[in-house]
Amino acid sequence: MYSWRMLREKLFTCLIAVLSLLAIVLIVHLIIAVLINGFTVIAKAGINFFTNLPPAPLSREIGGIAPSIIGTALMTIISLPITVVLALFAAILTTEFPRNTVSIIIDAVAKSLASIPTIAVSMIVFTLIVMPMKGFSALAGAIALSIIALPYAYTYFSTALRSIPAMYREAAFSIAMGRWGAVMRVLIPIARRSIAVGVLMTIARIMGETAALLFTAGRFRTGVSFSPTSPADAIPLLIFDYILSPYETWHQVAWGATALLLLAYIVLFFATKLIVKEVKL
Repeated sequence: MYSWRMLREKLFTCLIAVLSLLAIVLIVHLIIAVLINGFTVIAKAGINFFTNLPPAPLSREIGGIAPSIIGTALMTIISLPITVVLALFAAILTTEFPRNTVSIIIDAVAKSLASIPTIAVSMIVFTLIVMPMKGFSALAGAIALSIIALPYAYTYFSTALRSIPAMYREAAFSIAMGRWGAVMRVLIPIARRSIAVGVLMTIARIMGETAALLFTAGRFRTGVSFSPTSPADAIPLLIFDYILSPYETWHQVAWGATALLLLAYIVLFFATKLIVKEVKL
């Protein structure tokens, strides 16, 4: 009986190892394929890939994705502060006042937002923001992105605050600090690296979202606009549209844009690992 159990354990361990290795190989293969195809396109286009407008469907020139880069940066800059401030405030409330009625409601709403389909968020923002403004805009896209990223940022921040040992709170209270004084002067400085990781993960969530922008941003690719109230484009939107098109030139642009977005994710990943490595209490 004992030998049979040992045999089953080893077989199960081998099966898990093989499946894990298969998953890793597939992921590495996808990453390498995207980087090779994408950077081949970027190398062919040169600096124009970052500064020019997208090509016409039947053009032989690869062109560039400048409107998408600017739009992604603009919507990230707008949505990130909104998301971080709201999520951090909500995390502080639910962590420090967990039995408060407002905290209970905030926690329930945050968890509910995480389960809402992103396309539904896009439609809601279209109804409440785009239609009253009578047009698509980077602001509408940023609001949709904030709604989607908010529950993720809230989870990171609340986890960071809850992980702080109780003795730090008790030490702050022992020198006559109030609840908010302890939070601002003791707890947040201690959790700053974990909060920074949450901010980086929020950036990654915002940059990679597509469905939330379908009915909000506007797919503006005929020029470059820095106005929050004007239509905008985003790299994920461009990839989504171009990869579904029948035009080879647009497929090449999509490869290059995908490689650029993947590179941004890799940079964020290593930045996160570096910060996590330095976390100390």
